[in-house]
Amino acid sequence: MENSLGRNLKVHIKTEDEIMLKQAHEKAKELQTAQFKKLLWTFGKTYFNRMDRPFIVDKDNRQFLDVISQYFSNNPSFEKATGGELRKGLLVYGPCGTGKSSVFDIIGSIGKHYQHKSLWFRNVSVHTVVSEFNSLGEKVIEKYSKGTVHFEDLGTEKIAQSWGIKENLFERLLQIRYNIFKENGTKTYITTNLSTRSLEAMYGAQVYDRIFEMFNFIELGGGSRRR
Repeated sequence: MENSLGRNLKVHIKTEDEIMLKQAHEKAKELQTAQFKKLLWTFGKTYFNRMDRPFIVDKDNRQFLDVISQYFSNNPSFEKATGGELRKGLLVYGPCGTGKSSVFDIIGSIGKHYQHKSLWFRNVSVHTVVSEFNSLGEKVIEKYSKGTVHFEDLGTEKIAQSWGIKENLFERLLQIRYNIFKENGTKTYITTNLSTRSLEAMYGAQVYDRIFEMFNFIELGGGSRRR
């Protein structure tokens, strides 16, 4: 007859085996950088075709797309190329119309299609966040404090107002997400037309200081691709 110690040992071994198999499965699902680039190209063409526009890779965005592909395939080459860290989120900045937000739309589509958890994140405009907060109040802060989120067009939002109280909502939300990043590594992605100094002027010295700990800063330059 099998005693409880034997049963517990078998359960423990089974659990350890399951964990190892799950980790191996997740590792096998990781995209290599070359694979990610192909997917980015394929999904990018589809994305822009819907707007009757071509997906163009040129001197203005080639290096950016290279490092983005390294980052989202968890390639250590990203850190060598940028001086950044894979554990951090991304703050992508540059002029209007260069394709900053579009890249995150495309990557989000890849993640949903192939069920890659490393590519799962919520895509939301800062205007939507402020509008929701004005209508629903504090529950919106809780909503956007959870999980990986891409906040589009940071710096273009209006002052939020709930119950007659006005505030710079993203100053508070960035502080909260900084604390969550420190606690459990939850990433934030941001696209913005603002320079880093303009971010300091808009969100204050404390947020400005903390974003360097939270983000890799990646520039996407060139002219507008909407014309």
